[in-house]
Amino acid sequence: MTLTRLTALGLLFVLLTGAVLLLVPDHAFAQSATSSISQGLDAAAGTSYSTELTVSVFIGNMIRTLLAATGIVFLILTVYAGILYMTDQGDAGKIKKAKSILTSSVIGLIIIVGAYAITSYVVEALAQAATTTTTTEP
Repeated sequence: MTLTRLTALGLLFVLLTGAVLLLVPDHAFAQSATSSISQGLDAAAGTSYSTELTVSVFIGNMIRTLLAATGIVFLILTVYAGILYMTDQGDAGKIKKAKSILTSSVIGLIIIVGAYAITSYVVEALAQAATTTTTTEP
């Protein structure tokens, strides 16, 4: 690699790292707001609403976090493939590599979204089947 390419990659890494650090929420300030909101919801809803973390809510939060992470990875791969494609200077090998990266990342994203849709459907169907329904006999 040439020095300019290493410098460009280093600058890109620093910019992406800085952007990630700026976008990370500050949990110290959110904690006091969350507790006061939870107390207000508990007082308003009484016994019909609970703000306690359950296993299903925790798993749902983890799935959303993993989907966000895969979206970020897809975005990074797409930008990298675009940069590689735009800087190919007529090199057929770089064009083929960029198209391969882009195709693989789109296929991966489709698989992940499809798996999430199937899992969401199955979990919803199981949750509906597990709930007891009362029927009145005529």
